[in-house]
Amino acid sequence: MDPAPKPPAILVIDDETGICQAVQRALVSTGYRVDATTSGAEGLRMIQANGYDLALLDVMMPDVGGIDLIASIHEHDPQLVCIIITGYATVELAVRAIKQGAYDFLTKPFSVDDLTLAVEQGLERRRLSLSARRAAAAEAEARRLAAEKKQLVQLDHAKAQFVRLVTHELKAPVAAIASNLKLIQEGYGTPEQQKDLVARSLGRAAEQMELINDLLELGKVQAIEASARNETASLSEALQESLKALSEQVAQKGLKFDVSITGSPPPVTGVPEGLRSLWGNLLGNAVKYTPPGGRIAVRLYAEGGQVIGEVSDSGIGIPAGEQERLFGEFFRASNARQAGIPGSGLGLVIVRRVVENAGGQVGFTSVEGRGTTFRFTIPIPQA
Repeated sequence: MDPAPKPPAILVIDDETGICQAVQRALVSTGYRVDATTSGAEGLRMIQANGYDLALLDVMMPDVGGIDLIASIHEHDPQLVCIIITGYATVELAVRAIKQGAYDFLTKPFSVDDLTLAVEQGLERRRLSLSARRAAAAEAEARRLAAEKKQLVQLDHAKAQFVRLVTHELKAPVAAIASNLKLIQEGYGTPEQQKDLVARSLGRAAEQMELINDLLELGKVQAIEASARNETASLSEALQESLKALSEQVAQKGLKFDVSITGSPPPVTGVPEGLRSLWGNLLGNAVKYTPPGGRIAVRLYAEGGQVIGEVSDSGIGIPAGEQERLFGEFFRASNARQAGIPGSGLGLVIVRRVVENAGGQVGFTSVEGRGTTFRFTIPIPQA
């Protein structure tokens, strides 16, 4: 059985004891809970401590007048109904009271009927106001839940699509390797032809390992996103480590490397592992897609509250019609595939995740056959 609802609570603030007692008697007899005080300051403390639905405020009191109390009362409870009572009613006073937020105005002496009507109408006003606020809150919550549901549906769709893509990317090389091994097992071809099948299988296995490593790296990036929110790391140090890891490949291809780090760029949001993934993928792509003897330029500097990184190469570039798909999972440009350059199509996905997780942005410019420049900006965390 539900508990009986509490009666509305009313506070009378009037420096005339007789008025306080008369109002209490009249309203208690109609079922209200009524408290009274002759001090404006004490009345405000009672409202803050106990909570009321409606307050009857005398205009003229020794400490704080009723009209001056309204702002403080509404700061505590915007829906608390304030009714001014006074023996010196004027139009100007009424206008001032209404402007301050009073709901009604009673002139002394007033009858019990006038008092009861004003209180009933004031309490109805409070009920409607609270109902409207609850309805608005419920509507806002419904919108929030609908937005979250939509986001979850989108995430589930993206996850399902990603799983399908991963399954396809993993299945195709394995099927090719199995087919080659079966041919060798059945004694197909000459020893030279079998060596070619083995070489092709090893090539597909290497592609498979690169894909698996990139999937693991993407998983690491996603796993450290939450912990990296309140951590900072150095892009400059991550760059130096990534350059060192690629030094052998750069030397083998005879690439000309120009690295410029201006000043000492401040740390950015992230962890060292994530920033190394950022540089490793941008630099690794530049090395991979730039022909022997080509040029790669790297810049790192701070400007306008951001740390900015750029990687430019003189490589094969990206066809104009395919550039809008560049940051999609498993996307590889047609000229890269035709050239037989291996890749998983996940490197730039990792780059975007790291940059956006740090609150930054990444973009690029590219001309097919002439090279590509990637540029990212990450805001410097506020101290």
